Parts: sequence; structure tokens; C-alpha cells
Amino acid sequence: MTTAPSAAPDYNAIWSGGWDDMRLHGPMSRQTRRLMKIMAADLRPQSILDVGCGEGSLLKALAENHPGANVAGIEIAENALHLARRTLPNGEFKVADIAAEPWARTFDLVVCADVVEHIEDDARALFNMAAMLNPGGHLIVATLQGRMRRFETDIGHVRNYAQGELQQKIEDTGLKVERVIEWGFPFYSPLYRNLLEVLGNKGTMGRFGPVRKLISHILYAVFMLNSTARGDYIFVRARKD
Repeated sequence: MTTAPSAAPDYNAIWSGGWDDMRLHGPMSRQTRRLMKIMAADLRPQSILDVGCGEGSLLKALAENHPGANVAGIEIAENALHLARRTLPNGEFKVADIAAEPWARTFDLVVCADVVEHIEDDARALFNMAAMLNPGGHLIVATLQGRMRRFETDIGHVRNYAQGELQQKIEDTGLKVERVIEWGFPFYSPLYRNLLEVLGNKGTMGRFGPVRKLISHILYAVFMLNSTARGDYIFVRARKD
């Protein structure tokens, strides 16, 4: 599902105090980490790459679940990588545009959360992610599908996926889809996303003090009641044979 994009946001500026706390404490970011760990729980990767790694919280969560794995991340925003290097001092990080070309390295597990909906040429980005997999390796992509809200275009979304669209685009790279989680009904989507649309996404960015952290914790608990078989937040796991 697509819409005309608004002006591209300045991601370096956003990662200077805008998204930092949201990615650490926000209820949706915490749920993304939880569900990503579930999607990768039975894997034994020796190397993990996070495409669009942000401040490194997802990569750190996966590293804790897969001790001993070498971790790496790529991002278009140097300010985000500055935070990621502090989060994972032993990780390897690089400024790169995944839609332009793959990193000349391969990994057992490549993950990508909340990124492909920002990329005009998402098919090329997915192809490049597949190219960075070792034989037998896995790609896990998390993103939104269904109706796009106005605030999502304001933060750089160029699409929300139609039902089955992401799975098809991943399979077009030559990977085999193994597992899909469609999560979020009803408390995340439509209820929470509709509320953010009304509020203009207020309250999700900037520093999280004690009150906002408490509200986020309550929402995280409520989101645990969401369906994992129905919803607009989709996780797709695919394997490179």
C-alpha cells in the first residue's frame, strides 16, 4: 500500500535525541525486540547483521540470545552509529545505503526492522540483504502493512505493504519464506496507531522521563494481549538454500 512521500526526514537530526529513548523504552520497539528474538530463537548464527541498526538495541538483544555471535550493523545516519558503537563496543558498524549496494560481507543472520517501509527501491534493498546471507542463512524483516496513517508519512514512510506483498518480494530474491507472524490486533493496530494519527504522533519522540517510561511500560503490557495471527505489523523469516 503506497502513498506519495513527504519530504525525506533528516535522519541524522532525528537520531540526535529524537528516536534514541523511543527505541529503548517505547512499547512498540520493545515488542519488536521480543518478537524478533522469538523468530530467531531456534537459529544458531555465528554472525548477525542488523540493516538499519539505529542505536543498537535490537542487535544487542539478539547478541544476548546468541552469545558468541559476531555482530555488525549498517545505517545511513552516522549519529545513530555513534550510539550503536557505545551500545556494542565489539560490534562492527558502517554507514551504508542498503538500496545502493550490499556490504561485501556475508552473515548467518540478517535482520531488518522498521526500515524497508522508508526505502523507495525496497526490492533492490531486499535483494542486497539476500546477497549478504551465507548459504543456509536467514533473513528476518519486520515492517508495517495495511492502511498508512498520515504521521507515518511524516516520519519517512513511502509505503505500507499490502497483504502478502512483502513475502512475495522476499521470495523474488530467491529466498524461501519459512515463517510469518502478523501481529498487533487490536491494541496496536488499529487502536494505538489511530490514536497516534489523532495526536499527530506526539509523545513518541524526545526524552522519556519517569512518567513516559511508566506509560510505555503499561502499553507494552497491554500489547502482550495482541494477536500473533492477525495484525498490521508483520515479521517474515526466509532462508537461503
